[in-house]
Amino acid sequence: MKLAILLAAALVALSAPARAAPDPAPARAVLPSTVRPERYDIRITPDAQALSFKGAETVTLRVARPTDRIVLNSADIAFGQVTLSGRAETPKVELDPARQTAAFVFAKPIAPGRYRLSIDYTGRLYQQASGFFALDYAGPAGKQRALFTQFENSDARRFAPSWDEPGVKAVFSLTVEAPKGQLAVSNMPVAATTPLAGGGQLVRFADTPRMSTYLLFLALGDFERIHRQVGPTDVGVVVRRGMSSQAQFALDAAAELLPFFNDYFGTPYPLPKLDFIAGPGQSQFFSAMENWGAIYYFDYALLIDPKLSSEADRQNVYVDIAHEMAHQWFGDLVTMAWWDDLWLNEGFASWMENKATDRFHPEWNIWLQTKAGEQAAMRTDARTGTHPVIRPIPDVFAASGAFDSITYQKGHAVIHMLETYVGEDVFRAGVRRYMARHAYGNTVTDDFWAEIDAVSPRKVTAIAHDFTLQAGVPLVSASAGPNGLTLTQGRFGADAASKAPRAWRTPVVVEGLPAPLTAVVSEGKPVTAPAPADATPLLNAGQAGYFRSAYSPDLWARLVGRFAGLKPDDQLGLIYDSLALGQAGYVPMSNFLALARPAQDLTDPIVLKVLTTQLAGLDDLYQDQPGRAAFRAFARARLAPAFARLGWDAKPGEPDNNALLRRSLIVTLATFDDAEVIAEARRRFAASLTDPASLTGTTRQTVLQIVADHADAQAWDQIHALALKATDTADRTRLYRYLGLSHDPALAERALALAFGAEPSPTDAPEIIAGVARAFPDKAYAAALSNRAAVEAMLEPTTRVTFFTGLASGSRDAAMLARLEAFAATIPPATRGEVDKAAAAIRFRFEIVEKRLPQVDAWLAVNPG
Repeated sequence: MKLAILLAAALVALSAPARAAPDPAPARAVLPSTVRPERYDIRITPDAQALSFKGAETVTLRVARPTDRIVLNSADIAFGQVTLSGRAETPKVELDPARQTAAFVFAKPIAPGRYRLSIDYTGRLYQQASGFFALDYAGPAGKQRALFTQFENSDARRFAPSWDEPGVKAVFSLTVEAPKGQLAVSNMPVAATTPLAGGGQLVRFADTPRMSTYLLFLALGDFERIHRQVGPTDVGVVVRRGMSSQAQFALDAAAELLPFFNDYFGTPYPLPKLDFIAGPGQSQFFSAMENWGAIYYFDYALLIDPKLSSEADRQNVYVDIAHEMAHQWFGDLVTMAWWDDLWLNEGFASWMENKATDRFHPEWNIWLQTKAGEQAAMRTDARTGTHPVIRPIPDVFAASGAFDSITYQKGHAVIHMLETYVGEDVFRAGVRRYMARHAYGNTVTDDFWAEIDAVSPRKVTAIAHDFTLQAGVPLVSASAGPNGLTLTQGRFGADAASKAPRAWRTPVVVEGLPAPLTAVVSEGKPVTAPAPADATPLLNAGQAGYFRSAYSPDLWARLVGRFAGLKPDDQLGLIYDSLALGQAGYVPMSNFLALARPAQDLTDPIVLKVLTTQLAGLDDLYQDQPGRAAFRAFARARLAPAFARLGWDAKPGEPDNNALLRRSLIVTLATFDDAEVIAEARRRFAASLTDPASLTGTTRQTVLQIVADHADAQAWDQIHALALKATDTADRTRLYRYLGLSHDPALAERALALAFGAEPSPTDAPEIIAGVARAFPDKAYAAALSNRAAVEAMLEPTTRVTFFTGLASGSRDAAMLARLEAFAATIPPATRGEVDKAAAAIRFRFEIVEKRLPQVDAWLAVNPG
């Protein structure tokens, strides 16, 4: 009977509210559909030292309608001979660098039918992670170089002329000329190896299934592979020679996860092998890439070194593996038709990474940890510059901006909400139908909702449209009255533009009533439920809903009294919502402070870690403000009991999450200029210079960060020396990043000079600049802009705009807004949203400092310590 009542309430609330009309879709810059590829036969001859390669390609294609030209994508490619089967003439080659296309134009139209287009060409090897690229590292024989590819979103065109669009799938046959002793890795197993004159070898891989260009992969280097048979699949981890011991954790994780994914999706992994390939360095854009059957990772996202890796590193590696493995179905087997629906890849993989990780490591409480990412998405989504989860993408240049927290974190939050709404078993049944129906094809989002609705009594399409086709964050408010509990829906916004009325059909779970309530709340259609006069209702119980929760003052007072007894996820929800609502002016800042005050009663390490992070964020806003000392005294008092329990060093058998909390506590106390913590970090650092084994894992990372934050010239030089002699590439990158963290402006200048010099690798230098931006955003931005050509040469093309706006977004100087406007005039119009997001973050910071911090000061004056 309860279920029938709840369903009835939900169905009543599902009548359509007013929803923001979507922006008109701009025309897409896509290739003509007249010609489509069926198969690519590609032979690559790289010259790693010269940073170039030769390519020979034959494309089997079909001409659908008479045409005098074949147009495909090409970038940084120089063409040699081009021929078309059945045609004697050599076509004219017309290049359009702006659109990254090449047209082969014939004197007479080509009749419909199947043809073979053969192309000889040459291309470039890059030194940042895009296209076909080279990464250097310190090997047993000195400096060595390995080659890799990275094609998402649209860089396969730098490797081979192609129809480089996700909706144009074909079979790939890849052959590479490899130097003697080097291992070549691609999506499929090696089909044949033929010796070449001079000692090299010709390696031909088996044909791939039909797939999109951005999933093609090639790696070549002095590699070794460890592997294990998991059912019919050969699972392997490929590393540089001598690093196999660091690959075991990843291999164990993959072998554990693969049967789970096979079962969940109801469609077994279809390729004969699944490799995980580690590369040195890093990217400002990505940490791993889901190439089908050959997933690429930077070292830090895949390898575990017991001497250097922390508990957080182990968790992150496991989650990263789960994310990319989920892509083998969501993205690879079934691919979005165009970049508008990128979230079909990324939102779903982000949701599944948590689901799979929680299945095998519930002790990590990963669903609780992932709320930090959802909150980052909400902050963006509640300010100018946000965008819908699904938005019109006119071209591949605009597509790069879609790889953000809205696509990933909001995307997975919406999926988790809808899964909770319909039930896990029902949702899985819909996923299995979707995979079976669309395998090897391309889809749009409504194809997925149709499969969920086909199996679910509770229909999701209308709700899903509200959350994916319009931007913004719902605000669900609770109040008590003579008729019981009333729930209303509005909009949460941090600036005027983001407070314009908007409606969502929002699934809400309420506990604290005589019986739990599930209802769909919408603007103009409040939900009322019976409730005793003394009830303490809790909105968004379990915190699976994507919305902010607000309470009338009397209900809030009751919740504060119950706070210590709530479940950790609900404690976390109240902490996040009270601070966000306070900073945006919906409620007094005292609501958050009242929850923070009894921090000693909190027991879950993730809840305490989040509270620590929130206090650190408020302290950052207090920079140059007179009330900072009083706030720091309050914050230190909140954190001291937990630090006293945990101390500096791990205790035998303690949960991994205690290590995460310990690091957060120590770093935050040091940020608050706790003299004892800083002194202890310096003592441990000094001891490690003569005994490196005394400082390992999480403690090493914690100590180095604190010493770097408070570095003087001597400490800076010591960290620099460690970076110079580091042989582990992930550790070297981390050490270079630390060099940018000092709060000494003179050392910040030294760090920037180092970044623009020849010493750090092209992938490490941007990390130094980004490190400087933490304490000196204006200085870092100005230096980067003054050296713009050099900085852009360090970055993948897709990250250039976001790198500059990211540096600027931390500014506390109103003049930065004008500088951003000037920068906006120099970038493609489709990327303007990144400037808007950075400017909105700056303006919101000003508002908090001006209007909210005085509230904190007033509360602390009455409630000190």
